[in-house]
Amino acid sequence: MRTITFISSVFLVFCFSLVAAQQKQLIINQIRKECNAINKDKVMKRVVLNHEDFLDHMTDGGGKVTGFYRKGEVKKIMCWIGLSFGTEHVEYYFKNNKLIFVYEQFNTFLFDKKTQNLRYDATETTFEGRYYFDANLLIKKFIKGQKIGEAENVSNERSLQKKAAEFRRILMKYKD
Repeated sequence: MRTITFISSVFLVFCFSLVAAQQKQLIINQIRKECNAINKDKVMKRVVLNHEDFLDHMTDGGGKVTGFYRKGEVKKIMCWIGLSFGTEHVEYYFKNNKLIFVYEQFNTFLFDKKTQNLRYDATETTFEGRYYFDANLLIKKFIKGQKIGEAENVSNERSLQKKAAEFRRILMKYKD
């Protein structure tokens, strides 16, 4: 009898896990649809801020943040920052004023062995991260590569949400 109970319990746990995984995939598919719709929307209002409007201290290559609005609501934020060793590009997507997706990419300047200097005209993508959020919780992340110069390879959930909220707060000043 104990064996049957154990097998039944394991089977139920397996079934619940399978249903949860399928539910998570449905949510991710919905997030992808929403992001594609935002990217295809050509009538959104666009506001561009230069580095002095959002950075506490200047970077070597400067930076800019672009906010995309629909009906006064921020739908997408693109952030580009130029550093001494490469460029960082991050996109934040929102639905109903909540963060749903973040895409991070870091492009490292190539090193020229002959001149022993960085080539500022050529980069290589060394990191990509995709982060899916539902109800303010990170539900899935896909990581490729490694971030240069950071102790942790990936951004954590809190730092992504904090940055998104800060950029959104700054951009909301310019919504009209």
